[in-house]
Amino acid sequence: MSRIGVDIVFIVLTYRNTEDLKDFINSTATLNLNFTYKIVVVNSYYDERSKEKFEKISLEGNCDFINVENKGYGYGNNQGIEFAKKIYDFQFLIISNPDIEIKKLNFSEILGNENKIIAPSIRTLNNKQQNPHQFYNIEFLDYLKYVSFKKENKILLYFALFVNKVIREFLLCSIQIFKRKKIKIFAPHGSFMIFGHKALSNLGNIFDEEIFLYCEEDHLARLAKNKKIEILLSPELKIIHREDGSVGLENKNPMNYIKKSYITFYEKWKK
Repeated sequence: MSRIGVDIVFIVLTYRNTEDLKDFINSTATLNLNFTYKIVVVNSYYDERSKEKFEKISLEGNCDFINVENKGYGYGNNQGIEFAKKIYDFQFLIISNPDIEIKKLNFSEILGNENKIIAPSIRTLNNKQQNPHQFYNIEFLDYLKYVSFKKENKILLYFALFVNKVIREFLLCSIQIFKRKKIKIFAPHGSFMIFGHKALSNLGNIFDEEIFLYCEEDHLARLAKNKKIEILLSPELKIIHREDGSVGLENKNPMNYIKKSYITFYEKWKK
């Protein structure tokens, strides 16, 4: 059976909160996009009621729908990627949260980057810039975060986060001043990531399924570096992130997930 040709496939992982998905599909449909696309909705199963709602919204929005066990962010997205590879012949694949609104996504801005990962400008509703997750890989800061989680030392954690924030803010200012269009970075923000089809093939299994939630950017950055896949920040692509729809429903204190995920990530990559 031949695959269906399409410019971009979106993988949208959902859990419990149906309103975010409805908004994502509707807002995307109203944009004057200069490319063909297909949305694959991957539902991390919570209960029958939410599953049926997600499936109904997906079918009404002309999206593909698959239901998977709730084994976390990595597992759900990996399942969606494998489904897309079997059904579609695409140039780019986008991993997107459902609580996303696309403001500007010009296909000409990403063409020619089939063996790269593209990170757009992602702003929250209060205008906080979320990309990049990290401009550079500073091993000492990674080590400090690891020790802080292992020893439950908040001072070390806050210090590492503060240093990373200072570096980010300084470099973000330089991008605005010099109007740079594409900048090589170490790690993108995980809410909206664009993968060229060659990069996707070269990376293999994108997400570590032992990491249930959070720190997926850290793993992806290490994987991309290991496979010599560049990650580029492209400020011309603009995304709004409404933040934490499904996660907020599930877990009021995400630090428990972050701690476990970061320790798992760090120990695996430092073996």
